[in-house]
Amino acid sequence: MRPLSREEVRGAIVNLDRTGTKVRLPEWFDDAPWHRIDYLGWRDLRASKCAYLVTEADGQALGVLLRQAPNHADGSRAMMCDLCRSTRRFNEVSLFTARRPSRDKRERLNTVGLLLCTDLDCAVKMHTKPTRHAYDPPGDDIIAARREGTRSRTIAFIRSVSAAERTARHRT
Repeated sequence: MRPLSREEVRGAIVNLDRTGTKVRLPEWFDDAPWHRIDYLGWRDLRASKCAYLVTEADGQALGVLLRQAPNHADGSRAMMCDLCRSTRRFNEVSLFTARRPSRDKRERLNTVGLLLCTDLDCAVKMHTKPTRHAYDPPGDDIIAARREGTRSRTIAFIRSVSAAERTARHRT
């Protein structure tokens, strides 16, 4: 992912409230390892259930505001992150929802959700060295395929959130 400026990241969020919600960037933003990440994900320190997900596609920054749902999963249950496809313990994966932007008041409760690593750090899991067998491709190829899959799923999710706004614009 190419390095993004603060203004690009703040302007990328498609589903902010009209009440002027301010996007608070993480304190580690200036030290982000851009070459190792496929999306920028962080939690809002002032609102613990709010998180942001930003990526870059076609030279443009895309992002959404997410809200974490309460986790009522069974303690012995394993869950899989929809982005990095890592299977983790129930408390390490949570349901996050993104409200679709709309000018129509009746459509404002329309949301899209996904199961996501609670710490929003899929990059660490994707860069772990895979266990290989004799017939498997080289480890670097596996990591590259993981990264490409995560990147494409992230872009698809963010575009699915903003799709309602684009179709509403075309109708008017």
